[in-house]
Amino acid sequence: MKKRLLSLFLAAVLLLALAACNGDTNKTPDNSSDQPGNSGSQDTQGSAKPGAGAKKMGIILGGTKDDYGFNLNFVQLAEQAEAELGIEVVLKENVPMTSDCEGVMEELIAQGCTILFPSQFGYMEYSKNVADRHPEVAFFSFPITDYVGDNFSVIHGEVQDVWYLNGVLAAECSTTDKIGFIGSLPIPDVIVAIDAFALGAQSVKPDIKVTAVFTGSWSDVGLQTTSVNQLIDSGCDIIAPFQDSIKTIMEICRSRGVRCFGCNADAYELAPDTWLSACITDWSGYLPYLKQTIDGNYETVNISGGMELNLITQATYGDSVPTETIKKLDAVREQLINKEIAVFEGPIYAQDGSVMFEEGYRPTIEEINVIDSLVQGVDGSLN
Repeated sequence: MKKRLLSLFLAAVLLLALAACNGDTNKTPDNSSDQPGNSGSQDTQGSAKPGAGAKKMGIILGGTKDDYGFNLNFVQLAEQAEAELGIEVVLKENVPMTSDCEGVMEELIAQGCTILFPSQFGYMEYSKNVADRHPEVAFFSFPITDYVGDNFSVIHGEVQDVWYLNGVLAAECSTTDKIGFIGSLPIPDVIVAIDAFALGAQSVKPDIKVTAVFTGSWSDVGLQTTSVNQLIDSGCDIIAPFQDSIKTIMEICRSRGVRCFGCNADAYELAPDTWLSACITDWSGYLPYLKQTIDGNYETVNISGGMELNLITQATYGDSVPTETIKKLDAVREQLINKEIAVFEGPIYAQDGSVMFEEGYRPTIEEINVIDSLVQGVDGSLN
């Protein structure tokens, strides 16, 4: 009997010891993602979200960073991101818009870039291929694309409001009432800019003439030179370009005594007296999304907006712009932001007199993004 009791006692002790050793398996896991400051840093499978803890960001450029236009715009993003987010930015210039760009993106990822910002439309298909191979990397697209999802986001600044403001500024400053616009390709983005610019100018001087020419290129210096000289020879005293690089255009305008807008980047320093302003990206609206990503809280976004979302803005005014004109522009800007006026509110007519938008109708951004006609009052052809 004593032996049986001793055996039962020893068995009970052994069971207690085993329970003590394995007791942690029944505790609630210490999930660090539930702690303050870590909310959302992991997905439902427990893996880190795209770009979490990023130390480096890669930006892919189609041209050179000193173009004073589209590519300099992204250099300015890099400077702000490094200063305000403490992240290192690696810039790759003159990257071809072919499948070769995938190798450049892979190289950036191998260097430790876990946020990538491909800048051009031509990179989108290849960017999505790389994004699919690297779910740990957060991709942000500047151009609109239907590739949005998972680790691929779009943040797009709508240009029509700022180009309208530039048109107002052009009309206020022109003495010949003839303005030249040098477009690149006759695609909706460029056409929208020309139309908005013309409508802004017409709001000041209904009979002002805007002559649009297309070079068929984003930065062909020879075609830019020919176009700007022809427009000036025809009497234009204001030139507006929708080109990736505007340095040549600015230099010719300065030498010939006419004033000029920029495009995509603030190039005031090139020629303060020649410079009027430009439609540029407002990176302050983008940085919060980059910070959210670095903090481990990446969420796929598909955003298109304007000045009201701090995604687009007007650049520095040139030294020749009168104070009274700046006050007028400030008032129009507030009207646009507050939706008191809308750039394409009807009636809007095409060159041939057909109705683009009926009286009182305000088109959606989806309708604006597919505009393929120049408005009445613009001289020039899309062919």
